[in-house]
Amino acid sequence: MTKIQGAYNKYEYWLASIVSLSGRKKIFLGEMFSEAEEVYRARQESLERITILTEREIAEIKAAQGRTEEEIEEELSYCAQRGINLTVWREETYPLRLRDIYNPPYGLFYCGRLPVWEKKSVGIVGARNCTYYGKSAAEQIGQELAAAGIVVVSGMAAGIDGAAQRGALRGGGSTYGVLGCGVDVCYPAGNRELYRQLIEKGGVISEYPPHTRPLALNFPQRNRIISGLSDVVLVVEAKYKSGSLITADFALEQGRDVYALPGRISDVSSQGTNRLIQQGAGVFLSMEDFLKEMHIFSKTEENSCRKKKLSLENLERLVYSCLGLTPKSLEEILTETELGLGELMVALETLRGLGIVSEVYKNYYVRSDGFV
Repeated sequence: MTKIQGAYNKYEYWLASIVSLSGRKKIFLGEMFSEAEEVYRARQESLERITILTEREIAEIKAAQGRTEEEIEEELSYCAQRGINLTVWREETYPLRLRDIYNPPYGLFYCGRLPVWEKKSVGIVGARNCTYYGKSAAEQIGQELAAAGIVVVSGMAAGIDGAAQRGALRGGGSTYGVLGCGVDVCYPAGNRELYRQLIEKGGVISEYPPHTRPLALNFPQRNRIISGLSDVVLVVEAKYKSGSLITADFALEQGRDVYALPGRISDVSSQGTNRLIQQGAGVFLSMEDFLKEMHIFSKTEENSCRKKKLSLENLERLVYSCLGLTPKSLEEILTETELGLGELMVALETLRGLGIVSEVYKNYYVRSDGFV
């Protein structure tokens, strides 16, 4: 592994930090020159002989050569203090899944760990402005995948990404966040606790050097790494045009399977996922079927939930049967069950005590034990 400190590695750090140069071209330079130091010291005329480099890219490399070794060493010291590591494409620690994709990142900065090649992994992506249904589904899927020993990869974004990764943490598994900024930058800021837990239980990863801000142009490119690190990509919710669909496109280009969670045709946040299904994506209907298709058997608490349901009294079963992942008001439940208010409230409290129904906001209830 390229440790982040050390004179030898400062040139790898330097080359990995040239944001304006694609990973593919950095790798080409790494193959053409035997060491990254030779790129750092390359003369103008040597660079001009490399036909795949544009004039602008040569200018960017020359500008980067203006960084002194002392400045680079200061950056290495900062990384060592923050627990930031680096692996580059030629090293054994570099994730094997990324080696064969088009335009693989030259280097990956990371805090925590990198995904283990031998473990199955699923990339879960979706809308930032998601529905309660989407958020609940993402959390449940992440939790059950983790419980089955599957690694969850996502982008640590607000909405679906963060929900899936929180679910994976709750399931006791490993999950990795691929960022569109430096790994020392927590974005969004509201996910700081998730960021901390990811470093502890998995890792945060980026091809962008420390201090890089979360610019909009970075995120489409980071999506190719999410799909590249995954065996399968699952889109939980997405609008007709969204970054999640870019991830799905990358996945298809990389030979990964793509699945989508179907949603109501009236929901804007399901237009993209429903369109993916129309175009031939796999349909996520149940965790059991999904795991079978991945040739993995679930280790979740499904049996425990089933036993709880079997023990329900008739009134509780009636109330439970009319609930789903879309919140229903107390008035709607009263109408559908035709129960009195008193007996309905008793049944709801019993179901909440069993952990299979939740009150998401005042007098609105949903199932909280998985898919229906």
